[in-house]
Amino acid sequence: PDNFSDFPWRQEGNLFHALVAELLLQRTRAEQVVEVYIKFKERFPDPSTLAKASSSDIQRIIDPLGLKWRAKFLSELGKELDKLHGQVPMDAETLQQLPGVGAYAAAAYLSLHMGKRVPIVDSNVVRFYGRFFGFKTGPETRRNRCVIQLADHITPKRAFRKFNYALIDFTRTVCRPRPYHEKCPVASRCVFLQQPL
Repeated sequence: PDNFSDFPWRQEGNLFHALVAELLLQRTRAEQVVEVYIKFKERFPDPSTLAKASSSDIQRIIDPLGLKWRAKFLSELGKELDKLHGQVPMDAETLQQLPGVGAYAAAAYLSLHMGKRVPIVDSNVVRFYGRFFGFKTGPETRRNRCVIQLADHITPKRAFRKFNYALIDFTRTVCRPRPYHEKCPVASRCVFLQQPL
């Protein structure tokens, strides 16, 4: 709890905004997303207002984050959710049919906002598992079935939301590309630290 990063989307009751947060966080540091997320919520309180907005209007809000392709996906997402009367789907398969929602965003949304036990597997988490257990990783390792099974095995049955947030925060602040070994609570058991890959 002492190390928990209290970002605004972590206490989000609006499921539409919670899903948008997971899309904005893709390939972007959480600290960069905060101000954009707050402005997005004010400008687009529901899928209907997003559906009616132009791509350039959406782009103006999210521009500080870069990755311009997100404006198109967000516009399409608003239209799809508006057709569903603002209801965000509750299962991974249907979520991934929405514009811009891939496996990670669906997993993060379900685990962190819907209270469903789903393992989180992104490039940061894969980097940590690779270092800790001593296996080589690459850009596509997160799609490897064995790694997904490993993450599923490690994710606890009950406190999975807390665990997944801890994992996200740990890989963002400690087990970074250049890790802070002196701050790492699991350094003594990490294969990477004992025998760097």
